[in-house]
Amino acid sequence: MNLKTTFAVVDIETTGTDTTSEDNRIIQFSCCLVTNNKIIKTYVTDINPQRDVPNRITQLTGISDSRLKKAPTFDQVAAKLYQLLNNTVFVAHNVNFDFPFLNGEFQRVGYPELQIPAIDTVTLSQILLPTLSSYRLQDLSSYFNITHKHPHTADSDALATAKLLTILLNQIQELPQMTLEQIIAVNPPLPQDTMQIFLDADDVNRHRVHTMPLPEHLKISSGLIIRKRKPITIEDISGRQKAKFPKTKKAKAAVLPDHLESRTEQNKMMNLIYNNYADQQDHQAKPLLIEAPTGIGKSLGYCLPFSYLATPQKPVVISTSTTYLQFQLQNQTIPMINDELPFKINSVILKGARHYIDLNKFRNLLFVPDSSSQTAFVKAQILVWLTMTTTGDLDELHLNVEQTPFVWKIQHTGVKWLDPSEPFYEDDFLRYNLRKAKSAEFIIVNHSYLIKNWQFFKSMPVKPYLLIDETQQFAETAIKNNQATIKPLTIMTSVNRILASMNQEHDGSIHEVLVGNITLDSLADQLSGQLGQVKQIITGLIQTMFEKAVRNKQLHKNISFFERLIPINEMKSIIKGNHPTIDRLRRTQEAIDGLITQLNTEINRNVDAFTDQDFSGIYTFFENYNQLSEQLNQMLEILDMDDQSIDQHVTWITINHVKDVNSLSLNQGILKTETYLNENIYDAFEPVTFTGATIFPSRRSRFIYDLLGIDRKHAVVKRLKSDFDPQNQARIYLVSDDDHIFTTNADRYLKKVAENIATIFENEPRQTLVLFNSLQAIEKTYRWLQETGFTATHFVLAQGVHGTAAKISKQFIHHEPAILLGANTFWQGVDFPKNLLENLIVAQLPFDTPADPYNHALYSIERGRGKNPFYSITLPKATLRLRQGIGRLLRTKDDYGTIFILDPRLLTKRYGETILANLRNEIPLVTGSIDDCIFDMVNFFHTHVDFKK
Repeated sequence: MNLKTTFAVVDIETTGTDTTSEDNRIIQFSCCLVTNNKIIKTYVTDINPQRDVPNRITQLTGISDSRLKKAPTFDQVAAKLYQLLNNTVFVAHNVNFDFPFLNGEFQRVGYPELQIPAIDTVTLSQILLPTLSSYRLQDLSSYFNITHKHPHTADSDALATAKLLTILLNQIQELPQMTLEQIIAVNPPLPQDTMQIFLDADDVNRHRVHTMPLPEHLKISSGLIIRKRKPITIEDISGRQKAKFPKTKKAKAAVLPDHLESRTEQNKMMNLIYNNYADQQDHQAKPLLIEAPTGIGKSLGYCLPFSYLATPQKPVVISTSTTYLQFQLQNQTIPMINDELPFKINSVILKGARHYIDLNKFRNLLFVPDSSSQTAFVKAQILVWLTMTTTGDLDELHLNVEQTPFVWKIQHTGVKWLDPSEPFYEDDFLRYNLRKAKSAEFIIVNHSYLIKNWQFFKSMPVKPYLLIDETQQFAETAIKNNQATIKPLTIMTSVNRILASMNQEHDGSIHEVLVGNITLDSLADQLSGQLGQVKQIITGLIQTMFEKAVRNKQLHKNISFFERLIPINEMKSIIKGNHPTIDRLRRTQEAIDGLITQLNTEINRNVDAFTDQDFSGIYTFFENYNQLSEQLNQMLEILDMDDQSIDQHVTWITINHVKDVNSLSLNQGILKTETYLNENIYDAFEPVTFTGATIFPSRRSRFIYDLLGIDRKHAVVKRLKSDFDPQNQARIYLVSDDDHIFTTNADRYLKKVAENIATIFENEPRQTLVLFNSLQAIEKTYRWLQETGFTATHFVLAQGVHGTAAKISKQFIHHEPAILLGANTFWQGVDFPKNLLENLIVAQLPFDTPADPYNHALYSIERGRGKNPFYSITLPKATLRLRQGIGRLLRTKDDYGTIFILDPRLLTKRYGETILANLRNEIPLVTGSIDDCIFDMVNFFHTHVDFKK
């Protein structure tokens, strides 16, 4: 394939996507011929499928039965299409669908299959553009500013794909020769003849008289092409010191981009933050709680004032809840400010070590064969990504780690394992980002990182500022990060796995790698001895826990296991009695850590003695040890506590129904988040600024103050107004039903939910998210939908049935219209703007489970304070989560849609009035039967111009 090759870029629309069904037919064909990177000819025709077109296909493509009656049948156009495509290279966006489908049609009318090369622009895009989150044609078109007015019509899709192809072909030509050769060497499995594109580009390189020089922004580092990074320097802050914060609306307009409209509530937020921290000699800063509804621009609302406050010596730490928000701040908000301000802001994103690539591991494993076919493809993506990334953050690749075990092998394990003698030491991404943090004004982290690494910030010479975005998730993250579950049997399994790799002689074992080196052999022997000690100690500890906390104790019967909450005084007694053993476990782990460090250093000294296959065994060994180390740390966190820590935690045991000691699990959670947050997190910073779209469950509730550990009397609280138009953008339907079923987990209720979902969707097939309170309820509802045949004709995704939240979210945005049944993170952790979410259904109110041991302990404490935990904890928490769930619908001013609340308790329980009074969304409420609500919904959508699309 070269410049003279004719590429036939094809798109087809069909009656269905099942290539195995004989009933499916082509209804539209389009082709663009491309030569010398130019479109030289286009052709499009409708095709009469001689069968009815499903409604969902008509809605997607705009192609109706009446329109197709006038079109030729496939056998009438087959000769022309065959002649058009013969002697070309077939190209499609998902070639494994279009090419076989078209060949199937040719065979049906008596033509042989096309014997021409075929290439795929989806996988080409995935390799050449590895950081994109979506490879839908319309998203790629938007990324490259390709005009694509009518997605899902063959002529528009083919033209967009043709333009995309010319861009991709140019990008392949621009790949560094070494990178191209390495992609070919790892040989990723690509559809049809797509790999030939890379082989032909490599052939062109090999026939050049002179090797193409490496671009200025790239460099060779120990056999890999990587992007150069800017030297780390501390900026001159004199310009910032002279600049005055723009307090007035006019002054702000002068330092903000012209395209940004002035927002009154955003201006209030900016002034509130700046005034709180500026001139602290005149007034002491206070904690700020700012509820900033979606759409007012809160990111800019806090970034601008902190730009005038922060310095490299006194930075602002911004803690967010999601990777997306971190990326948005780093790559959109801060660059926008830097384009206009009279000074520059340096920023860095800090994440846990495992988010970063270990270049040494990747290079050593690059050409090691792997049993997973996906691994070679990921290696090719990473080779291209290394020419682009300056952070080394693996999140940029949007990889599903669960489906790509190779990523686990190349994750960084922390700077403590780095050896200055390693070939990539100077280019290590984690080291670079940690060094960069010392000269940055803005340090962007997520909540988990802040909670786990607060000591890093406490060690700074001057207290930094701290802004917590998405506050509603911060306290929950603190709770989750201080929860631990450890199964001693799992620890024993980890120890045995390591011992087996050290003692057994087989290919890939660490024994075969280390044998022959006296020093390494000696270290391995010492390590085996210490690991044996760990097994002995763990066995003794668990037997003691069983005797003290399980045997002859009354246990609570759960579905498939027993559990028991250990009283605080009993826990103190158990730990005190086992203190020598616990101390011995800690000393043994420290000894093992020391041996592992020596082993790592010795391996680095003898790096030339090992093959690529050896390194595969070495990294598997270290990965196994890191897993064991984390397990031991968790166990010590539970058992190695003083009396004060025990008072702040709740501990419970679970065991199987036959009370087998080997099934015993230790579980622990933090009870007093306010004490933990004040003594650790807040103490390391200036008084904190909290913000988020939904912070308060009600005006009077103390819930959020207690949860965050904030003294309400000494904090500044501001609830900003939304500039959305909820009266016209949405409707909330409270579905009433004479057949009251108060148990929303009952089969009868969930069957009714399934019926209502189907009825709502069939009347308005819009992109729909259904929120539940448990995965069990989701599974039952999905089974009801499946039994009625609904899932056979509609695209339905169910969390837990079809995969993780991340996996089905990605599928959801790529299929329209679709239904997603979700729980947990879908109440607050997803963003589906515009047409990606138009209908929200609340199947169950988001109440916590009282029987959960952690909640049980929390409620016991609340009762001890003379309060009713339902009203002081459960109800405000459910109200807050419902507000967050409803907030999934309207993400921009252009969004509109409907919300159905099927749970009858809002109408039948007294507390329902309290929840409704505190929703604070100003969306009109409509109460009625399901039929009345659907009738109103249809009218609502029909009276709105579909400006989302």
